[in-house]
Amino acid sequence: MYRRSKPVEFLLLALLAGCGNGDPSTGACGWNGDGRPVVLHALECPADFDVLAGEAPSTALPASRSVLFLVDRRDDHRVHFFDSVQYRHFTYARDVLGGFPDLTAFNAEMYYQPGRRLLLGTLTHHLGPDILAVSMAPVDRASPEVIGELFAAVAEAVHFEADLRWHPSSNALEMPSRLPPGVPVVTTAEIYEGATYQGMHPGETVGRVRRIRLDDLDGTWVSQMDIVVVDRVPNDIPAVAGLVTGEFQTPLSHVNLLAAARGTPNMALLGAFDAPDFVDRDGRWVRLVVRADGYTLVDATADEADAFWAARRPSETQVPALDLSLSEFVNLDDVDASMTAAVGGKAANAGELRNIVPPLPVPDGFAIPCSFYVDFMQANGFDSDIEELIARPAFLEDGQYRMAALASLRERIRQAPVDAAVAAQVAERIAQQIGDGVSVRFRSSANAEDLAAFNGAGLYDSHTYHPDEPGSDSTFALRAVWASLWNAAAFEEREWARVDHLHCAMGVLVHRSFPDDIEAANGVAMTDNPFDPPPDGQAAYYVNVQAGAVSVTNPEPGVTAESFLYYKPPAGGGEMTVFSTSSLTDGEPVLSFDEIGTLVDALRAIHEHFQPLYGGEWPFAMDVEFKFELPARTLVIKQARPWRF
Repeated sequence: MYRRSKPVEFLLLALLAGCGNGDPSTGACGWNGDGRPVVLHALECPADFDVLAGEAPSTALPASRSVLFLVDRRDDHRVHFFDSVQYRHFTYARDVLGGFPDLTAFNAEMYYQPGRRLLLGTLTHHLGPDILAVSMAPVDRASPEVIGELFAAVAEAVHFEADLRWHPSSNALEMPSRLPPGVPVVTTAEIYEGATYQGMHPGETVGRVRRIRLDDLDGTWVSQMDIVVVDRVPNDIPAVAGLVTGEFQTPLSHVNLLAAARGTPNMALLGAFDAPDFVDRDGRWVRLVVRADGYTLVDATADEADAFWAARRPSETQVPALDLSLSEFVNLDDVDASMTAAVGGKAANAGELRNIVPPLPVPDGFAIPCSFYVDFMQANGFDSDIEELIARPAFLEDGQYRMAALASLRERIRQAPVDAAVAAQVAERIAQQIGDGVSVRFRSSANAEDLAAFNGAGLYDSHTYHPDEPGSDSTFALRAVWASLWNAAAFEEREWARVDHLHCAMGVLVHRSFPDDIEAANGVAMTDNPFDPPPDGQAAYYVNVQAGAVSVTNPEPGVTAESFLYYKPPAGGGEMTVFSTSSLTDGEPVLSFDEIGTLVDALRAIHEHFQPLYGGEWPFAMDVEFKFELPARTLVIKQARPWRF
């Protein structure tokens, strides 16, 4: 019954062409009407799948479309493949089957009780490996016998040839003791191995294709109307119409976070730089649609692009709040989230982290308020220079000129003198609060950063002061951070969002550095599920972690980090979905089970503390950077910033 049928690319053409009424080569279809059916009890042909399918419930796995279904055990295991755009499992059961008024009670029975009436599942076509996979929720406590029962019902109801397999969607379901005997299995790792495409941030855009190799990107001006196709994953990208990378990305990479914040499409396609779609259209105007299952690219015009972006750009100028009343450095224990206007977003949130009770392992430090930046800029005449620069027609109209002018401005800021009293105060505060001879991190903390309407992730620079290096000067690190307010990418980003540049200022967060040689692991986590966020999705913590000090968000080619979802209650049993393992650990987990538990406890505390401050309506999460330090592999929370999906 569960033989592997010969694979057929049953969805590829249908997905490109849209929903159809069937393919004569596969026999009669169950649905030949107009529109979408509410439910089919068998899939007679690939078009039946297509007409019901929606975007995958989670974008965690690459290139897929899904049909949600349930098996009614009280109705001779009848399968309900239902409209997966209009319904989810609970809403279909409530509205069509009736008798299920409460979501909490429904989930408690259908995911956790062995005698449940309904078996809930997802049928997903993974386009890369061309596999039709049956899966259950990662937190489902179904026994191997129940899983076999579910798979058998689906196998009987799919009447066309397909490579049908069971996909255990969590570490718990992937355990040998949970696998149904005699059922072909595909693991998450195998799905990734066969993938060539990731729809990182779905959406639509109109722009001009520009193919640029990563080695050339830093010196090349790109505009807000460009769809940039790059051979590798960049550390940063200015405000652009869309991004296509020739390597896979991580969901928490800076470029993907920026795409999500901007609402611009972002995708990865292996070999995209040399793909005919983009080579043939290099320099031409196109309309790009990025989906979880694939992308479409059609020709467009400059007028279409102008109209498209005029309708999406903010219409009003945003003036970030700026408080210049603080004229002294401030201990982080005296800083909270309400002080962004005075010390910048990063320092304000670092201070708020230290208010969590019981306390989290957050480094001590101090904030240099924005007022010191403003005094420095005025003392050196840079404030007048910037006003004059922004008013120049060439600066406004010529992107390459703008890049060069901003680079010159930053260099002059880095070389300008700092008031002697301020320099002495920096040295004294470091000695008192951090310690003599300790390397110190100066971190950007702009008032136009980590805001509700402007994220600013990755736009500004941080620098380390090493007191043991000959000629090292803590004020150079300070000036370098101040100068980064005028990074080209930061300027372009603010310009697109209509943020008033003249009301932007740079605070600085100062704490001990994190030497590479004592990093056991480092990572980035999100305190809720970015792929399938609440209230309708499955609540989880998403973690990217790597051994040592190797970058998680922008690794070298061929280096992969460990990536997983850890599910929140009512799961509560340590259920995880592991998407990738570290390429640096010979297959061993980067973190032990106890270390994951320690991290999850911290993420829970951070989420619960910040949600009343930033959350508002769902969905909401905090983007958290962390490390485990030697010799005892101690957790350290570096920073947390609000994130809205």
